[in-house]
Amino acid sequence: MHFLRSLFFTPEEVFSREHVRNEIAREKLSRARLQRKSEEETHMAEMERLDNELRGKRELFATAAKPLLEEFDDVSLAQHYYQEISNIVTSHLHVVSQLADREFSEFGYVSKKLISVSLNLEALKCCMMGGVPFERELNTLLKDADSSDLSIIATPLYHVQSIPPAAHVRATAFDLARAIEEVGKDGPTREPVRGWLDLFKFRTSFSPTMLEARQVEARRAAKLFLSHIERGEHEKALVLAEDAYAKVGHEVSAANAVLLESAFGAFRDTVLPVIASDVFLRYARASLDASRFACVEKMLKE
Repeated sequence: MHFLRSLFFTPEEVFSREHVRNEIAREKLSRARLQRKSEEETHMAEMERLDNELRGKRELFATAAKPLLEEFDDVSLAQHYYQEISNIVTSHLHVVSQLADREFSEFGYVSKKLISVSLNLEALKCCMMGGVPFERELNTLLKDADSSDLSIIATPLYHVQSIPPAAHVRATAFDLARAIEEVGKDGPTREPVRGWLDLFKFRTSFSPTMLEARQVEARRAAKLFLSHIERGEHEKALVLAEDAYAKVGHEVSAANAVLLESAFGAFRDTVLPVIASDVFLRYARASLDASRFACVEKMLKE
């Protein structure tokens, strides 16, 4: 194309034409550059506006979300603490549950054992207080309690069929008190042994003053004896009866001696089972109470 033009036009014309075309192209290029620069400036301004708007929205959102984030942090921290505490409590609860199950199983067995012994003891006490045979109840209690000490305390009761009622004890005690008063009215049956110097002394074998003293002493002993019986102090009454029997039993006439021996034997045979049963019941009750306290104390400590 340029070659053909060079054939028909002069070089100046060709140069002029090319110069004009270059100027036109340069003008278009300048306009394109200006337009591109304007578009870039517009784009940059829009980008800056969008960035500022986005930054403002971010700051607005951050300002609005700050209390929520703080609350969320508090909730998260509380949830963390709650979870830790829950884990600790759960582990402790598991351990305590195991200990409680073990203790309650042992405590339940011991409680049932103590209740069984208590019921058997009450059944034995009812039989003893009612004056009926109690051999079966006694054997049941000793087998259930499984105590060697209790078996030793119960040894005197093995030979007893039933416990005499209180009226029978009072009746035999009254007979013995009356016998003590009767023998107090009687003087000694023989002269007391004296030395050879007593041959030079003039005296009677037994003065009225001594007889009255014996009667007063006998009445006092009988009254004290009956007071022990009324208060239920059978051990003291038996000791007093034994002292009175040993003191005057060999110094009275044959008839009074038989009366005293018969009354004393009847009272002793009556009161000994009562004393044995009372000692046994008190010991059994004390042992049962001690076992209960020990069971509760052990459970509370563990």
